This record gives sequence, C-alpha cells and structure tokens, in this order.
Amino acid sequence: MDLTTAYRYNQNMMEYYTCHGGVNQLGGVFVNGRPLPDVVRQRIVELAHNGVRPCDISRQLRVSHGCVSKILSSFTDFRYYETGSFKAGVIGGSKPKVATPPVVDAIANYKRENPTMFAWEIRDRLLAEGICSQDNVPSVSSINR
Repeated sequence: MDLTTAYRYNQNMMEYYTCHGGVNQLGGVFVNGRPLPDVVRQRIVELAHNGVRPCDISRQLRVSHGCVSKILSSFTDFRYYETGSFKAGVIGGSKPKVATPPVVDAIANYKRENPTMFAWEIRDRLLAEGICSQDNVPSVSSINR
C-alpha cells in the first residue's frame, strides 16, 4: 500500500473511530475492544525497530503506553517470527478441541488402571506415551472435567 492510499485509509479509519469510539488522554481516538488499525500497528513496530522508546512512540502516535507495550510484546513473540505479521489476533472464536476420542479413551484407561491418579500425572503420561504433543496436550482443568 503506497503512502497516499495508507493516509486515505487511515483518515477513513480515524473518521470511523471518532464516530464509534472515544478520545484517550493523549488525544488519540480509539474504539474500546477493537484493535488499532494495521497502519498504526505497523508504525509502532517500525519506530521500535528504529530505536524509539515505547514512551516516545506512545506520545508521538497518541496511543496509550499499555497498547504500545502489548503490540511490541506480540511483535517479539512467535507469531511475528513465524508469520512476519504485526496484525491483531482474532477476536472471539473458539480454540481447537484437544480432547479427541483417542485422548479421551487414554484418559479413561489411565483412570480405570489407577483411580487416584492426579490430572498432572495423566498429562505427563499422555506426553510420555506420545498420545499428545506439547502443542495439543489437554490442560489439567480439561482433564479434570
């Protein structure tokens, strides 16, 4: 997107934000619960990459310091390094179900073998026996359900 298109897009977004949102203490506009426009997120990442401190980015772009920090922390996490994306994550939706039938069967078998087995022990055993990987092993609270 060239600079003129980005500016026009940004103006349209700012008009939307002004109509549907509020003004923060720095004079920036926002819509509560909605992510910042991608052009603003990208600018935050660029400024940080150029060595500008988060508090200065906050004042310059009129975005709260907390918002800048959150964007920069997601910038340093695996999502940016894997995808190269600075875009906001998905709002809402559901997480993939990890308690697949084979996992549920294994948990039921463990409980039959040893009814006093703790959920964290079940979790460790699912990993040790290769039934689950670190990416898809159910949480302790999920096992207890």
